[in-house]
Amino acid sequence: MGNEGLKIFWIILWVLVAAGWSVLSFQWLRKEIEEIHPMLDGQKSPMAKLIVRRFVVFILLAVLLYLALRTEPLAAIGMIVVITIATWVQVIIYSSHLDK
Repeated sequence: MGNEGLKIFWIILWVLVAAGWSVLSFQWLRKEIEEIHPMLDGQKSPMAKLIVRRFVVFILLAVLLYLALRTEPLAAIGMIVVITIATWVQVIIYSSHLDK
C-alpha cells in the first residue's frame, strides 16, 4: 500500500470511528435525558451527573480528534463533518419520534 493508500485508509478509519462515536454519544445523551424525572424534596439534582458525563464525552472526543490529527489532518476534518451531520440526523429523527 502506497503513501496515498495509507492516507485514504486513515481517513476512512477515522470517519468510521467518528460515525460510531456520534451514534454512541447521542444514545448515551438520549438515555440520560429520558431518566430525568421531577425531583422530590431532599433529592439531589440529576443535572450534576449529566454535566460531568457530557464533559467526559467532550474530553474523549477531543482525544479522538487529536489522534486523528496526528495520523492524518484530513481525517480530523472528515471526523468533524461526519460527527456534525450524524448528530443533526439523529436529532431530527429523535425529534420526529417525539412529535408522533
